[in-house]
Amino acid sequence: MESKSYNDKICWFCKKGRHEECMKKIPIDAASEGPHDCTFDTKLVDCQCTH
Repeated sequence: MESKSYNDKICWFCKKGRHEECMKKIPIDAASEGPHDCTFDTKLVDCQCTH
């Protein structure tokens, strides 16, 4: 499975330079251990922007 790059852990607002609207938490979809390939778990990770 591919690892997420550093840039993928920065929220949309920070990528656009709108740091005052930072989401703080970003939903990340990852394939789960479920019975189907289309089963996903969504987890929240902290925005990695250093604004």
